[in-house]
Amino acid sequence: MGLLPKFLVKILLNFLLFFVVVPLELVAQQGYSKTNFDTSYIADYHDELITRVFGSRKYTTYTLDDKGYGDKLKYRPNSPFNIGFGFNYKLIGLNLGFNLPIINDTKEYGKTRFIDLQTHVYGRRLIVDVYVQRYKGFYLPNTSILSNNNFGAPYIRSDMRVFNAGLEFQYLVNWKRFTLRGAFLHNEVQRKSAGSPILGAYLGYVSVDGDSALIPQNLAYNGYFNDYRFHNTSIRSANLNFGYGYTFVLPYSFFITAAASAGVGINFSEIRSVQKSVTSGTSNNVSGTFRIGLGYNGRRLFTGIHYAGTRASHNTPIQYARQEFGAGNFRISIAHRFTLKKKLFGFY
Repeated sequence: MGLLPKFLVKILLNFLLFFVVVPLELVAQQGYSKTNFDTSYIADYHDELITRVFGSRKYTTYTLDDKGYGDKLKYRPNSPFNIGFGFNYKLIGLNLGFNLPIINDTKEYGKTRFIDLQTHVYGRRLIVDVYVQRYKGFYLPNTSILSNNNFGAPYIRSDMRVFNAGLEFQYLVNWKRFTLRGAFLHNEVQRKSAGSPILGAYLGYVSVDGDSALIPQNLAYNGYFNDYRFHNTSIRSANLNFGYGYTFVLPYSFFITAAASAGVGINFSEIRSVQKSVTSGTSNNVSGTFRIGLGYNGRRLFTGIHYAGTRASHNTPIQYARQEFGAGNFRISIAHRFTLKKKLFGFY
């Protein structure tokens, strides 16, 4: 199965948005109306209007790693740094980001076209991460791995396409005293330092496709991936993960939040050569999910940086060779909370 056509991607995006993301958000955010958490540890301001301005960069990455060699092929998209604004009010939230060419003049890395839907639902007990990404156009920054590296200029693959779809659930064991909403949604404040074990599960599908072999012909090594010239690969994976999250509450309303989880699972991968032959197999994978936020979270004002991302490494049917995928979102935010005297929409 190659890269999904555009019309199927659009159908999948709409399906996830209306039949998966929205219901999950409503379910995950249940409990807002009930004081079933420890208010000495968590302050809840979800019924206030939170407005924000932000800068963010979303990404997906694809890496080839042959353990018999010291270097990796690290493909990266030329994704922009967006500027935007948004708001949250009770269960409603919206963020709009815009690409400003004046701050994204990186033509030397080629052009990347993409659709990137990343939704992170932070419920009281449950966290849900949804990834649906379609990228076309990558570059190889570590050109020292090439025998003819064109004086260090990036190696550009405008034909290379990546489709990534993933769904992850994580459960906060100590949900009564630990929250991630303050660092990522800005509608709560962690009043006292606290942490929680995290239990999770992940399902994913990735497809990579190019018009020619994904390993460059002028690679400086012989035998990399057994010299298997493949132009398409797909992976289906599932795993269970475990981790821990903690928020350090510092003086004067400053904070540091970090959460990490790691897991192991199984994957079924297929690799298709330029000559149309197929190599496939079932093997293991390791993955990790990471979140970090730090800044100032006062009664009215929030300012800080936060990151949420995932990374997975999959064995391939080729001995000692692995494929690695990553996806995430880095954001800088300034937010303000407003207490409303009347309901925002007159009824809600």
